[in-house]
Amino acid sequence: MLFEYWGMGLLVAAVISAFAGLLVGNAYVLYLVAGICLILSLLCLVIGRCVFKEGA
Repeated sequence: MLFEYWGMGLLVAAVISAFAGLLVGNAYVLYLVAGICLILSLLCLVIGRCVFKEGA
C-alpha cells in the first residue's frame, strides 16, 4: 500500500514537472526530473501491486 502511495505521488510530481518544463521553455532539467519521477512512479506502482497480490 505504501508503494502505491509513493507511486501516485511521484506520478503527480512527474506531471507537474513536465508542465513546468512546458511553461519555462528550454528547461531540460525539468524534463529530466519528470522522466525520473515517471519511471520511479511506475516502478513503485508495479512493486506495490505485486506485493499486494502476494500478501492477499
